[in-house]
Amino acid sequence: MTSESTAKRVPITVPDLGAGDEKIRISAWLVDVGQTVVAGDNVVEVLVPGITFDIQAGQTGELVEVTKAVDEFVAPHDVVGWIALD
Repeated sequence: MTSESTAKRVPITVPDLGAGDEKIRISAWLVDVGQTVVAGDNVVEVLVPGITFDIQAGQTGELVEVTKAVDEFVAPHDVVGWIALD
């Protein structure tokens, strides 16, 4: 893989879950920084009151940064992490 400083990075964003104004909470990271993910892999779990959703990797690469920690609240379209592309 290309070094992190020269690799193209793509964001992992929170989709619009139709939760309205309800807060979305990061409940678990399913992969660790440094792990390779494949497009479609579940990478982070979020919780809206009563419902759990998995957010998938949009592209194949390495999870290089987590910008939101477990128990932090997020909104639709927030960036929660970054993937460096292979």
